[in-house]
Amino acid sequence: MATSSPIETAKRNRGVVFHVSLLYNLVLRHEQRRPWWSHIEQRLILGALPLQNKNHLDLGEGVKAIVTMNQPVELLPNLLSTPVAPAEWENAQIAQCFGSTGDFTPPTLDTIERLVDVQQNTTYVHCKAGRGRSTVVVVAFLVQYRDMKLEEAFEFVKSKRPHVSLHPKQRRILHKFSEKYSSAAGASPTSTST
Repeated sequence: MATSSPIETAKRNRGVVFHVSLLYNLVLRHEQRRPWWSHIEQRLILGALPLQNKNHLDLGEGVKAIVTMNQPVELLPNLLSTPVAPAEWENAQIAQCFGSTGDFTPPTLDTIERLVDVQQNTTYVHCKAGRGRSTVVVVAFLVQYRDMKLEEAFEFVKSKRPHVSLHPKQRRILHKFSEKYSSAAGASPTSTST
């Protein structure tokens, strides 16, 4: 029997974790215990991976931009679902921006800054579950454009989507973003506790 390299094993394990987590989110949505997306502000929506077989292409929300925080492999059709493909967003005249980031990891500071600047129209920001990676971008947007302190922005998002959750690395990158933005504005940042 051939043995797998550590890299192959890690890739396979990430795939298993992705599918188990996606199944968990589909079950929670099916049981109506967790919404697939939540309005954070009138033109800002935070949610899970848009799925073709759930008619998410027609969000019915006037969405003009999609911010995708998934890795490319997460956007491929699989046994559980078929994510809306980039070509489908393009055909629907919805701009899509990518911030390819691994699950439970933070996007880079440059990625956050680039994606925060895109949100001019009604925007749907998503990762797999709409809990971590996409939450980083939404919180950063609120810090930058709504002059919220970091903790205030996180709590505001949590009040709209109670199941958001940030990994410690995601909180650290948000703190760096907040420090950079607050020092430019002359304010002091506050770190998130959740």
